[in-house]
Amino acid sequence: MHVKWFTEDMDWHPMPMAKVITPIFLFWLGFTLVVLLLSAFFNERLERISLIRKVHLFLDRLKRFQVPILRIGLGLGLLLQLSTGSFLAPTFVSEQWWVYAVLSIAILSLLHRKLLFVSGIALTVLYMYTLTKYGLFESLDYMFYVGIIYYLLIINTKWKKSALPVLYTFTGLSLAWLSMEKMTLAKLACSLMHEYGIPTLGFTVEDFVLISAFIELGLAWAFIVGLMNRFTALALTGVFLSTTTFFGFTEIVGHTVVHTLLIIFLIEGRGESKTLFNFHRRPVLRYTFVVVNFCVLLFGLMGVYIWMGQPGNQFFVIN
Repeated sequence: MHVKWFTEDMDWHPMPMAKVITPIFLFWLGFTLVVLLLSAFFNERLERISLIRKVHLFLDRLKRFQVPILRIGLGLGLLLQLSTGSFLAPTFVSEQWWVYAVLSIAILSLLHRKLLFVSGIALTVLYMYTLTKYGLFESLDYMFYVGIIYYLLIINTKWKKSALPVLYTFTGLSLAWLSMEKMTLAKLACSLMHEYGIPTLGFTVEDFVLISAFIELGLAWAFIVGLMNRFTALALTGVFLSTTTFFGFTEIVGHTVVHTLLIIFLIEGRGESKTLFNFHRRPVLRYTFVVVNFCVLLFGLMGVYIWMGQPGNQFFVIN
């Protein structure tokens, strides 16, 4: 979930890395690495199981519906935003009439496949406006729109095969950036847990928030490298559906577009393109790549998040 959607407390800034990295943090990091290693090891082996192979064959037959699903789901998500006076996210609002005119153009252009590039241009304008109004730090939560924009612009061109990998990458990066919120702004997430009475499954609230962050980051990395894509999409869908039971309509408005992407990922799997996970032929190199670069993503992204999230930074804007 996006913690910032449900709190009015804007007096916060990310903790320094020295306070984030604790013994319990390192424990769950190690646990996550083990899970990723097991996922990498069983990635292809699981596909040989008869039942799973039949499920994959069934989903493969649905691939021809990829573009219609995106058009319908994206249109519904944008329509919900328009009806609630927001754009791109539940907390993004504007007093400028042209913003909602552009949003309307983005919706209407989804009605015909040949006009998808117009919808992509309209969403580009809205995302650029978001950058100027809310700042880069806040806008990076919604990097998946960059993937959607690219998809809409090139899906009817000779570069259409690159649409799905780019969509995977930016959805993963968006999810990874969101996980940094829970790691470095743990008190903000914990206060929300107490406020809504969310069950922690036997863990302390602090541990539950940290575990949630590692789950998000692990799923994000799976999307980026192409590791068990369909299972990852299904797991993430379950996470979002569970949070909807607590946060209601705001979650529906905010995550309808994301659910659409997850349905596409569930249908498409890893697609036809070669993934980062398959870049190396030797299994040992594949497993090493998954673990080492996950750590690079974690600590690199955390450093950038903490730096950009400091009040007074030019990338940090609150209107």
